[in-house]
Amino acid sequence: MPIKSSKHYDDNYRGEVLKELVDRVNLGNIGGPTGPRGATGVTGAAGGATGPTGSTGVTGATGLAGGPTGATGPTGPTGHTGATGQTGPSGVTGPTGANTGPTGPTGPAGAIIGATGPQGPTGGVTGPTGPTGATGNTGSNLTGPSGVTGPTGATGPTGATGATGATGGAWRFVAPTSNPGIAGAVWNNAGTLVISAG
Repeated sequence: MPIKSSKHYDDNYRGEVLKELVDRVNLGNIGGPTGPRGATGVTGAAGGATGPTGSTGVTGATGLAGGPTGATGPTGPTGHTGATGQTGPSGVTGPTGANTGPTGPTGPAGAIIGATGPQGPTGGVTGPTGPTGATGNTGSNLTGPSGVTGPTGATGPTGATGATGATGGAWRFVAPTSNPGIAGAVWNNAGTLVISAG
């Protein structure tokens, strides 16, 4: 059986033709002069028409969203209240007020007695008294501001309880036999104890 020969082997058939050629060489029965070249066969039709494009696959369903949001954590505890600051020191005592103002200047002396006149019945008249000097200004004598009251001292411990007094002896009550005239007092009315109305 002759090996098929072509210038345009089909890709699916090329391996089979090559296998037949190798088997024939291995048998060693290839011989004789090569015959004349035959006429070239009619070129076969081109490859088959391309098949229609397949339809697009269905898009898969969207995956589930992430898990639910976690619950909000509890609010942390309230911080401790800070300690109260120490009481500030007592204020400085204000300065003592200024001293009394200076004494005003002494007024000028009275006019000089006039000269003795001629021999008259009476001596010369005494001159007028000089004016009284102005009174000096009174000093401010202001009292300084009071200092801040210091903190109250801690209360001392309670003293120990005193010893219990001795128990009194037996006693006898004798009600009066007449109304004492005191509201709530008891008196003996012919053998019956009666509470006085006052």
